[in-house]
Amino acid sequence: MNLLCNLRSFCLLLLLALGGLPAAQAQAQLYTVREGQLPYAGRTQYSVNTVVDGNLSQTREFFQDFMKDQYRVSFRGGLASLVNVGKLIGKNTGSTGSIVQAKQQAGTFISSRPVDLYAAFTTLADSTTEVALFGGFGEKTFFSPDLTSVEFKRLTSIMEKYAPAARVNAFRQQVKAAEAAVAAVDKEKTRLDKSIQTAQSNTAANLKRIEELLRQNKANAAQMHQDSAQLVVNGQNRETAQQQLEKRRERLAGVAPAK
Repeated sequence: MNLLCNLRSFCLLLLLALGGLPAAQAQAQLYTVREGQLPYAGRTQYSVNTVVDGNLSQTREFFQDFMKDQYRVSFRGGLASLVNVGKLIGKNTGSTGSIVQAKQQAGTFISSRPVDLYAAFTTLADSTTEVALFGGFGEKTFFSPDLTSVEFKRLTSIMEKYAPAARVNAFRQQVKAAEAAVAAVDKEKTRLDKSIQTAQSNTAANLKRIEELLRQNKANAAQMHQDSAQLVVNGQNRETAQQQLEKRRERLAGVAPAK
């Protein structure tokens, strides 16, 4: 029985370990430059691929800036906003993506002849994107590792320079995002501190007002007590004055002629 339980536990651990392999492999592939293939212009073309951190738009923007700054190559939108671009680059993933292109680029270090360059971007996850760089001398002659090995190696060289730059950029963006998160938390803390201070000030003012009202109420109660006592005296005085008035009226009536 113990042997059976141990065997089941071992199998469970093995399955868990194997289940974690794809994620670990995907993580290991980040920023690794490798050869790839994709269907384009009616046939399979060779490409140089790498997977980087960042969503599609961020990755595409940095790649275009990188190529413009480092190689003076301006990529323009070509087949943009593709649906299921994964099929275009040979992966039936249902992913979305886009392709940018730089047509007839002369004076590049790739070749003395004008070249066409393409970059396909595919969303692999919310935070990772695959970049595939390929090109050729035109629609009929695309670069390959066997027929145009020099040009293909230079494409590889571009991606080997791009991958670490993309890593630095991704990490820099992550730092900026973390800084923004800290700033947002600090801003919220400042707001909460200010709100607490305002509430404390209002509470102190209200307590002071309450104390003043209590003092006024106490003074009013004393005044009412005093006035009530005086009102009793006032009633007595009026009764005395009324009696005196009646006597004087009677005395006057006794001496004055009747009208």
